[in-house]
Amino acid sequence: MRFVFSALLLLFIIPPAHGALAPGPDPTADPVRAAADLARHPASVNATPDINGHGACVSTAGNVWIKTTNFGFFGNPFSGNSADPSGQWPGPSGVQYMGSWIMWLAAKNPEALDINNLRRVSGSGFEWFPPSLAPEDRIYSAFEGQANGARDVDDDLDGLIDEEFLNGKDEDGDGKIDEDFAAISQQMCTLEVRDDTEQAINLVSTEKHVPFGILVRETTFAYAVPGVNDFVGKQYDIFNQSGHELDSVFVGFLVDPDIGPISVDQYFSDDLADPRVPQGNYVETVPTNDPRYNAALCTEDTIHVNGFTYTDDDGDLGKTTGAGSFLLLNHTTDPTGIKAPRRVGFRMYRTYAPGTPFQQGGLPIIDLERYQVLSATFGIDPVTGFIDEERSDPVTKTDFRSICSIGPFLDWQNGDKIEVEVALAVQLCDYSRPADGPNGPNPDRYAAVIRNAIETQKTFRGGPVVPRSGESTPDMIGRETGLTAPPGGNYNLADCREPEGSEGRQVRDEGVTWFDLDCNYCTGTVGLVQRRWLAAAPPPSPQARYTPGDQEVLLEWDNRSEYAPDPASALLDVKAYRVWKASNFTRPVGTSGPGDELWSLLAEFEIFDEFRPLVDSVDTNEDGMRDAMAKVFPVLLNVQSQERIYPADVPPLMDPATGDTIITIGDRPYRDEHGVPQIAHGVRIPHYPIGRYRYADHNVLNGFVYFYSVTAKDSSGQRDVNGGRGTLAEQEGRRAATEGDGVVPQSSQGTTAGQVYVVPNPYRGTAQWDLSPNATDPTGTHVDFYNMPAGQWTLRIFTVAGDLVQTLRWDDLMVNGKPQRETQTDGQATWNLISRNGQDVTSGIYMFSVESDLGTSQGKFVLIR
Repeated sequence: MRFVFSALLLLFIIPPAHGALAPGPDPTADPVRAAADLARHPASVNATPDINGHGACVSTAGNVWIKTTNFGFFGNPFSGNSADPSGQWPGPSGVQYMGSWIMWLAAKNPEALDINNLRRVSGSGFEWFPPSLAPEDRIYSAFEGQANGARDVDDDLDGLIDEEFLNGKDEDGDGKIDEDFAAISQQMCTLEVRDDTEQAINLVSTEKHVPFGILVRETTFAYAVPGVNDFVGKQYDIFNQSGHELDSVFVGFLVDPDIGPISVDQYFSDDLADPRVPQGNYVETVPTNDPRYNAALCTEDTIHVNGFTYTDDDGDLGKTTGAGSFLLLNHTTDPTGIKAPRRVGFRMYRTYAPGTPFQQGGLPIIDLERYQVLSATFGIDPVTGFIDEERSDPVTKTDFRSICSIGPFLDWQNGDKIEVEVALAVQLCDYSRPADGPNGPNPDRYAAVIRNAIETQKTFRGGPVVPRSGESTPDMIGRETGLTAPPGGNYNLADCREPEGSEGRQVRDEGVTWFDLDCNYCTGTVGLVQRRWLAAAPPPSPQARYTPGDQEVLLEWDNRSEYAPDPASALLDVKAYRVWKASNFTRPVGTSGPGDELWSLLAEFEIFDEFRPLVDSVDTNEDGMRDAMAKVFPVLLNVQSQERIYPADVPPLMDPATGDTIITIGDRPYRDEHGVPQIAHGVRIPHYPIGRYRYADHNVLNGFVYFYSVTAKDSSGQRDVNGGRGTLAEQEGRRAATEGDGVVPQSSQGTTAGQVYVVPNPYRGTAQWDLSPNATDPTGTHVDFYNMPAGQWTLRIFTVAGDLVQTLRWDDLMVNGKPQRETQTDGQATWNLISRNGQDVTSGIYMFSVESDLGTSQGKFVLIR
């Protein structure tokens, strides 16, 4: 089901008159539609969740594009408020593989005074909100290698490592904010939500929300490297801040897939559920030359996968080529089974069809029913722990949803944390093959889906790295789990590496005892520790700014690609910047940005070093070379044109006699003969702001929308050894832009009155710059007024009869959220052909008048609709 919450703007912008609470709606069999109804009946206090317009976190580093909100929803079910993608693959294709999911937390509250509040669920409606209305309670973005975000490094030199969570707050009380956190993946987003905010409590419905006092920290991960770029990971760190114990806790997810091209009406109505894939224990042969593993013992690696998949019924005539999978990667476990499940796996799973009452197997609609569902054990094989529900009948294709849960977590004390990692993975599904094979799911149909799930699980599992100072490491190969008993709670625990009949290894309250609980020699390495969410990566793309001018766009970017080490090799391996441009974007229905076919390479700049001689340096040994170099700094060399781009703060040094540039150009000296960088992790490279490098694109037209993306590529990928010689693989970040990133060149400002004119004139039904209409731009077209004056101006548009049609001012916001004056020299005003009464105007002759300090300019133009 695609949720259309057109009234949500009222919830977050317009409070009810006199602060009165509007009457709440009756819940229906659909709890998410009930939440939508709640949005239409706002409380007196409004929070500011990030759901409107272009969001602060839209994962675009890989092939799966999805929006993260700080409102409990992962995805964008608010299509009436935002055009951001929701599980689109590949990239901005307009084909969706996840409508949204929302996390539920169910618990038994032994402190409850009312028996009706004993078992409650948070998250089932609009019950997760930012902790406060303070500006720091927002969504944050980061990338692997960001300043203050080096993983396993004491960034602030206080003796602690990665002690901060990226949330704009001082976690450790040292007076600094976000000074030492762990930045993971090429695109990481973080946020906090709570269930006990005033906004959550005051949202009125038939069943009042009763909070526990839970803080949830969410982190979203996206990767750019081929092989690990077809999923987006999500980590939930759930903290009990109720002030007391909570018992019999379950974490659940309501998953609404909504698969198909969103340009097609009712695209979500023909979904099919196949909970049989991808799940199982998959065995892989380990390469004998992988130095991270003991080749004698680690010959086969077993990857444990939990998940379920949704497909379209027939692939929508080739438009829907993939399948979307919800993957459970990990959660808090307890090897003893006393406080948490012994192994990672689902507690329950069920597929739900719309319109079915709860008593007949439909969705739960109140907390008591939700708790009953989340704590149940149906849909799971008690022996294997995998989902045993069958694939949905193709005859009953519909708008399915799923609920799954994990747990129980017992005796959850105040201050304790439950950790859950999940992912949305999307890959090709061979719709030409049947879903069933002779022994279950057809492996030929789901081969890419399963392979993608395995790679996702392996990326989460990570790999062995050098431990931090003082960090305990396994004492035997295969032992991946280090345990310490609570004070006075020493106990014995069985281990796969102990002799048969052994009583197990003793877990003590002092020190760490290591165990092999997964019976896998490949997940524990002596002297190294396993680090999660670890994958090779291209350099992060630089932060960039694209400024429109008069028939030009100025591109500026920083040097963050140069100072961010590769997370796997810990080397500074950037080799070049690539500048990409997308034009001819028409905003096809459902797309959220330019597709891959629209991007073209504008320029590639290899990074070289310039060596500048000292002015007063002498050639002591008379070998024709001066004794020292005054400065070494990077310069970009355009591979195509040989044009050089100098850093903005270091202009080229000129020979006063000849006017020639005094430089010596050479490849960076820290690279070997294969181009592999030799600087190890820890070397500091200065961080320069946006504007370090600049490049102007003059091949543009005023009034048209363009997109740009500056990526970086490295030269330290895997080598294919052939005859003793290595072939270097280069890795590049993904070119990407959403509609909100588009820039429109603007004409320069007029210097005298009477110069304003309209383009196109006449307007004949369409213009070359037209886009397909969407929720925030109902016409998709515009006429522009050129040579608008500097300073403040007011533009009025009239019919020939003298009726006022529309008034535009220099400081107005346009329908796409951008200002009329985008830059200080912007001399162009845009009108979307909507009258001041919100109506699409008709054909006719129109007059205009522009009033400013320069005087008054008047004119006319023609619209032919």
